[in-house]
Amino acid sequence: MAQLGTGTIGAGADEYFETVLTAGRSHRIYVHPEDPSVDFDLSVYDQNGNLVDSDLSYSADAFCVVTPRWTGPFRLKVSAASGASRYTLIVED
Repeated sequence: MAQLGTGTIGAGADEYFETVLTAGRSHRIYVHPEDPSVDFDLSVYDQNGNLVDSDLSYSADAFCVVTPRWTGPFRLKVSAASGASRYTLIVED
């Protein structure tokens, strides 16, 4: 498990993280806010800005599984749909 970053965001805010994902490997990406009453979302974009996966549910945590067809840079967007909290972003492969 690799912690990619941490932060604190409030409703309507976004934060971005860059990472390299490996072709053919399933990467599990999690956003864990400290406050369980918030609604945080996660979006994953490839190097061309295409949306690869997202979790826009109403739960506090957000989770995506991405298995890229090529190794390269990906952009992860953490969004606060409601509430404010400190959070941790984790990428597992």
